[in-house]
Amino acid sequence: MATNAGTTIDPRYTKVAIWLHWLIGLAVIVNIGLAMLTEDMPREAHRAAMGVHKALGMAILALTLLRILWRLTHKAPPLPAGMRGWERWTSRLVHFLFYALLILLPLSGWVWMSAADRPIDFFGLFTFPSIVAPSKAVADVLHDRHETLGLLMLGLVLFHVLAALKHQLVDGDRLFARMNPF
Repeated sequence: MATNAGTTIDPRYTKVAIWLHWLIGLAVIVNIGLAMLTEDMPREAHRAAMGVHKALGMAILALTLLRILWRLTHKAPPLPAGMRGWERWTSRLVHFLFYALLILLPLSGWVWMSAADRPIDFFGLFTFPSIVAPSKAVADVLHDRHETLGLLMLGLVLFHVLAALKHQLVDGDRLFARMNPF
């Protein structure tokens, strides 16, 4: 912990923020894998994988909303003093884009499945209600939008991981320690 004019500054996120970060991150990576790696599977296996993909997407939405609520009530630790201006700006932009995609991706999937008249089963516990009337035209558009958002998420995840590695291995600014759960 560092001190600043008599006050203590914890350079780490809270444990709740850290665990939400890793849970959401892992769920996103699994969901990207389910979407991309199951395309050529036999129909029934693909359908089962997509059932998990949809349910996990809705879990990501719920966890993201919880993370946003947590973030609104718990301040993030300050960025390292040595970070350049463009890095600070990029960090804020990437975090904004993550939150936007973490909400838009599941919502677009939910609208798509509603328009396709295919309810989302949440791991056998309950079924999400449709949020739009069935419409093939809407389903087709949302299918394309959902895939595009998914590819944007994949690119953002890769950028985030590379940036974290750069800060850890090249800059040595211990930025990674802020999110280390151990």
